[in-house]
Amino acid sequence: MTRLPLLAPLAFLALSPAAQAATPTVKRAMTCPIGGEAFDYQQPVSSAALGMRPDGKPYGTSAAPAPLPECPGNGLVLYKDYTADETKTLAPLVASDDYQALRRTDTQYYRAYWLMRQMGVGPEDYLWALLQAAWEAEGKPELRARYFGELAAASAKVPPNPADIDWIGMEGRSIDALRELGRFDEAAARLAKVPLARLDVAVPVGGGEKAVSEAKVKRGWLSFFAQLKVAIARRDASIEPFDMIPRSVALGYCIDRTASLADQDRTFCAKEQAGVEEVRTARAKAEDDIKALSRSREASGR
Repeated sequence: MTRLPLLAPLAFLALSPAAQAATPTVKRAMTCPIGGEAFDYQQPVSSAALGMRPDGKPYGTSAAPAPLPECPGNGLVLYKDYTADETKTLAPLVASDDYQALRRTDTQYYRAYWLMRQMGVGPEDYLWALLQAAWEAEGKPELRARYFGELAAASAKVPPNPADIDWIGMEGRSIDALRELGRFDEAAARLAKVPLARLDVAVPVGGGEKAVSEAKVKRGWLSFFAQLKVAIARRDASIEPFDMIPRSVALGYCIDRTASLADQDRTFCAKEQAGVEEVRTARAKAEDDIKALSRSREASGR
């Protein structure tokens, strides 16, 4: 399960939701490592992330998280290519009443998380799976809240490692989970323990590509924590605070969600009115271009 870096939004987000295409897929023939059952997996075609929500879910055309291959009969989710020894360990786990019960109540990535814990996989992987399970549970508030509660508790048990940017990132997502759960005091206390000074680095001028990239990632997380601190202070539990998501996404929401905007988001939209009009104009042009292309194809008989 690939981790997604911090990426900037692109012009794609100027399109209206109706103009954004569904995720394309490629069919793959697969065989279940337990039982040998043959099945087809519709693998999403990956594309660049166009920025991220505070919970880490990327904006863009790819499914997020990408559906995992799953054996139709026993429900085994294939979060990796299992070795022969791993398959032997997995067989009784997948056949257990506990795992089969999860098929009825929980998401694919939560089952992957459960299997990882049973298999002794490290927190750098099982916490990432649990975070993606929370993305899957969007639209199911009680399930999403349970997953976020588990994420906050499980990540708190991992020994702090401020030198590891992956630890820093997961700590940020876990604190944001507490914010979304409305546990603002806990979120603020945990954020206060993050060594932000380690992230306040200068981007080297003329340095190597790796050094420049690492510095930019650190500064990206520094900005994230600053935004998170503000959202916690105002006791904002929304999934997408407008000042914590890519500006182009927020400007689009100013158009699409006018009737349901929170007060702080209305304030954002009022301050960014010029930008909102730019997005509105860009959308109209994009839709006109699509209509013109369609008329051209019809006229040519293609």
